[in-house]
Amino acid sequence: MIQQYQMGSPVKEPIKESPAKGLSIEDVVDVSVLQRIQDRFAKAMGVAAVTVDRNGTPVTEASNFQPICLTIRSTKKGLARCMKCDAVGALKSYRAGEPQTYLCSGGMIDVAAPIIIDGEYLGGILCGQVVLTENRAAFIEKIVERNKPLGFSEEHLRQLAKQVPAIPRERLDAAVEMMFVMANHITEMGLAYVAKNQLLKEAEEKAKLQEALQHAQMRALEAQVNPHFLFNALTLVGYTAIAEEARQTEEITFNLSDLLRYSLRNVAKQVLVTEELDMVDRYLAIQKLRFGSRLQFKISIDPQLNNVYIPCMILQPLVENAVIHGVEPMTRPVLIEVDATCADNYLQLNVVDDGAGIDPAMIKTIEAGDSPLREGRARIGLQGVIRRLKGEYGSQFTFKIERRSVHGTCISLRIPINDKV
Repeated sequence: MIQQYQMGSPVKEPIKESPAKGLSIEDVVDVSVLQRIQDRFAKAMGVAAVTVDRNGTPVTEASNFQPICLTIRSTKKGLARCMKCDAVGALKSYRAGEPQTYLCSGGMIDVAAPIIIDGEYLGGILCGQVVLTENRAAFIEKIVERNKPLGFSEEHLRQLAKQVPAIPRERLDAAVEMMFVMANHITEMGLAYVAKNQLLKEAEEKAKLQEALQHAQMRALEAQVNPHFLFNALTLVGYTAIAEEARQTEEITFNLSDLLRYSLRNVAKQVLVTEELDMVDRYLAIQKLRFGSRLQFKISIDPQLNNVYIPCMILQPLVENAVIHGVEPMTRPVLIEVDATCADNYLQLNVVDDGAGIDPAMIKTIEAGDSPLREGRARIGLQGVIRRLKGEYGSQFTFKIERRSVHGTCISLRIPINDKV
């Protein structure tokens, strides 16, 4: 049953103190990024969408708004009524701690999800402007009845009401789930902003800023492409590819979904070497579809290492480096070899390609760890691996990157063998 909200006086609930106190959505989130996410969500789900502040005032441009809603909002009374409805809907979702589905003041179904940054309620994302397929006729009459007081003719309102999309309950439930994903994505971007500002203040006060700044910068980078949001979006694309019999799109989508699922479940954890190599295989399978015969790859592992654990996602950046610097510049076929061997109770991981070869100047910069955030993603990835493994193993870890005399690059990692989680 669709919940109906009473459009009474705005709730005057005190907002808890937090580092985000007094901030607005625009202060903690790039609105242009938010607009793109909102537009794509509205298009994919076939619904209208908008992001509002605490008072129901739009922060973004409306996405896919229905003609009847634009007509209602064209009047002063209708706009005020809609803004109050949006404000109450978002506040209800904040109190519930999850998306809420309800009947809006105009008689259509809307969904609201809260935007909460560090406990501070800033507003909400709203989508909907739809009716349920099962009760379409009853919804149309409800829309006409609710909007006649705005001065429009009954015939005009009925014509507009008939244009409102009718969707089944299952599709509405899917929209609710995706709204939750979107809200989480925006929350994480905001948290990264708040965390970054706090670290900057602490660094200024204590004059110990290097490590704190790097942490804040990495948090900001991670929030820009949130894996939770991408994983859910890719799943939707994958099922669409199956329905449309787009086999290559299906293969790419589900391989990438598996990679994201793997990183989400295992971040900061130890995983089996075999699992890590399986994810490398999926990554290279995606690149194979891109490069065709220009990319060949071979993955091998010493059977003695089947039960050995390593930090998650340390090989993929090395393999990505081989693709970027070894395969992309070449027109001939390039072979990438990934192997795991053991000797003297140490694990040796090698990524070798016979491609263009990495620039010697870049090798020096990577090994020195200079200015990682001013260069491309490959250098960021390599330096991230080096930092992680140094933190994990200290002096027991060794890293070597070299340009081969004829063709290609060889990257080697050597770490103590760990056969426990």
